[in-house]
Amino acid sequence: MRERTLLGGVILLCLLFLSGCKMVTQANIDFDTNSFTKAQKIVVHDASGNEKAVLTEKADIDTFVDAVSVDGWKFRELPEGLTEAGSFTLWQTETITALIGEEEAKVNEICTFRIYEDGDYLTIEAMLVDVPFSISHETAEYLRNMAA
Repeated sequence: MRERTLLGGVILLCLLFLSGCKMVTQANIDFDTNSFTKAQKIVVHDASGNEKAVLTEKADIDTFVDAVSVDGWKFRELPEGLTEAGSFTLWQTETITALIGEEEAKVNEICTFRIYEDGDYLTIEAMLVDVPFSISHETAEYLRNMAA
C-alpha cells in the first residue's frame, strides 16, 4: 500500500513540476500556466535514444513549458502499435536540508515524457508507473519536431 501511495505521489509531483496544479480529475487535467521552475534540466532524445539536446537555461525551459501547454491533456489509454518518436527526461537538483545529509546536492531524474509518431499521445513515466495522455495536436507536433 505504501508503494502505491508513493508512486501516485511521484506522478502527481511530476505533473506539478509542469505548472501550479489547480485540480486533477480522472477525465481532465486543469493547470495554471506557470512554468515548472523545479526542473533544472531537460534532456531530449530521438526515437533511437540518441541525445538531441539538453535544455538547462531557464529561458529554454520556460519556452519548452509554454509550448507544451498542458491545457486539455486527458488521461487516455494508448492505442496498440504506437511508434515512439522521442523522449524528454526532466531533472531536478535535490533539496539540501541543513545539518542532515550530504553538503552537495545531486541532480535526480524526475520523470520522462514519451511522445509517439502516430496520434497525439504522450506518456509520463515516473519510477515504475506510466501514465498515458491524449494531448493537443500542436503540442504533439512541437514535441515530435524537437525530438526529430
